[in-house]
Amino acid sequence: MAPAHVTNVESESLSWLIYLYFWPFWMFKDVNQGNLLEQAAAYRYNRERRGYLPSYIAKWLVIFLLSLGVIFLLEALGQAGIMLPVASSLLAGATGMFASGAFVVMVQISVAYLFLCHWRY
Repeated sequence: MAPAHVTNVESESLSWLIYLYFWPFWMFKDVNQGNLLEQAAAYRYNRERRGYLPSYIAKWLVIFLLSLGVIFLLEALGQAGIMLPVASSLLAGATGMFASGAFVVMVQISVAYLFLCHWRY
């Protein structure tokens, strides 16, 4: 019979694991809940977890840079005549929207990190 922790890991779906890998805010507590002591404890807990945020910033930076590379590749394929110019422009625009979303998430994580590093509760 397998240990309980092994079966819990095996039962998690791939989409949930991808969510945990790319979205850092699942590990933080809400500091607006509870009384003042519980809020301070939640904030201290969040400050302890802030060390994980630079790795998430790096992941989203890689996603952003790869998206920019795909945009330039699609535009080059459209300019060279390998793809239809309209199709390459549409795909580059959709990739640009994804890249801008990745940039926003990267900025959001950076602000959270700086907030947890420099502001005392």
